[in-house]
Amino acid sequence: MTESSVHRFPTWLGLAQGVVLYALYKSHHDKLWPLEWGWLFNAVLLSALLLPFVAYWGHDTLSRRALRRLLLGAGVLVFGLGAYQGAMVFPLPEAMRLQLAPASAFLGLALLVFMLVPLTSGWAGGSPGATLGAWHYPCLFEHAWRNAVVTIQAGALTGLFWAVLSLGAQLFHLIGVEWPKETIEKAWFAIPVTTLSIALGLRTGLRRAAFTVTLRNHWLTLTVWLLPLASLIGVAFVLTSFAGVGTLFERGLSAFFLLWFATFWITFFNSAFQDGQNEPPLHRILRRVLPFAALALLAVVGLATWALLLRIQQYGLTPDRIWGMLAAMVALAYGGGYALSVRAGTGARWMPGIAPANIVASLIMSAGIILLLSPVLDANRLATASQMARLQAGQVQADDFDVGALTRQERAGYDALTELRLQRGPDGKPGKLALRAEDAANNANRYRGNAFDEPDERVAVLSERIDVYPAEKPLPAGFTDFLKQDLGKWEAWQRRQSCFARHQTRQRCTALLIDLNHDGRDEVVLWQGDAYRSAVYAQSGQQWRQAGHLMVSGGGTPESVRAELATGAYAAQPVRWDELRVGKTRYQVFENAE
Repeated sequence: MTESSVHRFPTWLGLAQGVVLYALYKSHHDKLWPLEWGWLFNAVLLSALLLPFVAYWGHDTLSRRALRRLLLGAGVLVFGLGAYQGAMVFPLPEAMRLQLAPASAFLGLALLVFMLVPLTSGWAGGSPGATLGAWHYPCLFEHAWRNAVVTIQAGALTGLFWAVLSLGAQLFHLIGVEWPKETIEKAWFAIPVTTLSIALGLRTGLRRAAFTVTLRNHWLTLTVWLLPLASLIGVAFVLTSFAGVGTLFERGLSAFFLLWFATFWITFFNSAFQDGQNEPPLHRILRRVLPFAALALLAVVGLATWALLLRIQQYGLTPDRIWGMLAAMVALAYGGGYALSVRAGTGARWMPGIAPANIVASLIMSAGIILLLSPVLDANRLATASQMARLQAGQVQADDFDVGALTRQERAGYDALTELRLQRGPDGKPGKLALRAEDAANNANRYRGNAFDEPDERVAVLSERIDVYPAEKPLPAGFTDFLKQDLGKWEAWQRRQSCFARHQTRQRCTALLIDLNHDGRDEVVLWQGDAYRSAVYAQSGQQWRQAGHLMVSGGGTPESVRAELATGAYAAQPVRWDELRVGKTRYQVFENAE
């Protein structure tokens, strides 16, 4: 890279990006965007976050014409997928502000954008000797590693920059000067300064291109010596597994750990191969033996895929398992391509299958991300359809069906919850599953509704938020007056997330009147929205007090309390085991499920 090309680096884009991101933050914080325009907000947000990096990473690796085309193509892709993901978010009941797209959209599109730049810059267009007849692999390798290294450097530099700013602000705080500390905590300062710092960090890294290459080569040289170790472990695992594969699955084979081990193993193979121009810095015996270890890599990935397919067969699809299948397909492309290197003759370069396998895997990953984030193969829609089909086929019982998982599957999950909520039994009343689905949809507002940003205000009449069981019993006299006083002792975040918060309009509190201490008076067990937050209130004379709280034992799901109480599926049971007191500590026995 020449000095003049570094001077043309678009550092100004970092400041412009920060200004746009601050404007988006401010409009979201102040609830300026209409809820029905959430798709546009997410599309603009993802574009503002990712497209500047296309310009950064493509600088001096693409011609201006090619960079403009890539920016246009990536912009259409990011904007379109961002808009779709924004439109598919879980529609919170009476949400106060629009919701952001799920994390999978941000992470998936970031990875996609990163891969598009070297795939474009490494395009050779059918040149002689090109990998797969289309890509110049050394160029692709060089640009991908350059962009990765300078981005990590920019992130580290930005972190140090903020550390210095924070320490400086604390120094002024010690002498009573508060404006530096207050300033760096303001979004109008923090967001543009951060994006500008990243741009400057990238520019600095590109000005030291030789150092970047040296740092990359040093890292690859260090990690290449982990390849024989990983290969030894992988081969030993495969041989041991094949000797007792039945026992392996009885003990629970984890696709997650197998795929992560395969990821590191693939990384170490690439540390040795690098751009494929030179022999790896390994002993000649290792160079001959290690290609055969790729067969074990393929076996490890095969076991991971098998374990994942078994899990899907047993429990159906979830978004995580769908993304896991994409990871398994990519790993199979790596493992299969690397294993083909065993067929190479003695005169061929070391492991010639790595270069084409890397490109094929990148293409599969890019296509998979696009499909799973688009209407074509929306991961949330596929997962919801799978779970609902299992429920309708009787493969999972209604009491065991995880309605809470549907709240994490965006609009597809919301539509499924709506369908379940409308179900009625022969008596025309909602059953347990319908009540659980209704509570799950209502409770989603507390976990996804940015409750910490809402004012600490409570409803005026607490009893309007409380469903009492048994239904024929009213709340005891004086209880709601005491409860108002008790609410004042709660932490602010507890009030905001409780069923008594003014903005939590769909949430319900559940109260059970039951005599738990055999004194002839009903205590009030109050659930504040889910099964894990409950308090027991008792009456002494005419005075109420909070006697304690309930601890969950033996399972239960957050949305099941109201459904069980409404159908009479509850009872007070005497304690079979005495409490143990050791000093001031008290222990209670919770029996294991049989």
